[in-house]
Amino acid sequence: MTVLPMFPLEHPLLPVEPLSLNVFEPRYRRMVSDVLAGDGRFGVVLIARGSEVGGGDERFGVGTVVQLIGHRLQASGQIRLACRGIERLRVVSWLDDDPYPRAEIELWPDEPAGGPAEWARARVPFTSVLAETQDLYDQMAARSGRPAVVLGAPDDLPPTDYTFRTAANLPLGAADRYDVLRAPGPRERLDAMIRALDDVLPILRDRLAPQS
Repeated sequence: MTVLPMFPLEHPLLPVEPLSLNVFEPRYRRMVSDVLAGDGRFGVVLIARGSEVGGGDERFGVGTVVQLIGHRLQASGQIRLACRGIERLRVVSWLDDDPYPRAEIELWPDEPAGGPAEWARARVPFTSVLAETQDLYDQMAARSGRPAVVLGAPDDLPPTDYTFRTAANLPLGAADRYDVLRAPGPRERLDAMIRALDDVLPILRDRLAPQS
């Protein structure tokens, strides 16, 4: 079992995503000092209730291990952190928050996606929904004159990387992102993204509908 310092956040972080943090609370400045003295890793989890500041929050049990890439001490005493998500974690048990949140965690690798043919079949319904979403975003970009946004990820990525990188590019709220994070494997993650986009598509169509 591994014990990691933990930083609760108000949004889920997916593996492969960058994370910038502005650390100002004394307990988290202490945490940064300990992380720098160690291997540069800590965990982040979504807050279920409460806020990032002040403690007393309730936390979800699935999160992401992040690697500290760089830091900068500001004149105010705050610390700017540059990090990146690297893999999933499950909280086994929370330890005392003194001097900062810590937890016993286990790493949570994906369940297998199956062979290439099975994975290709699993992607068919998601590819259709993603293509419609991309088309609507392209229309909105053309109408507004803004640069187009690419929602997908390279098709040749392994299933885990493909699904996490695609989810990071999609217009998902915190609850949908958490569903993506806690999906057991890539195929279940595709299903979670389809459900999320099924809620987004009517909103996009309405925005593009001619105004009477």
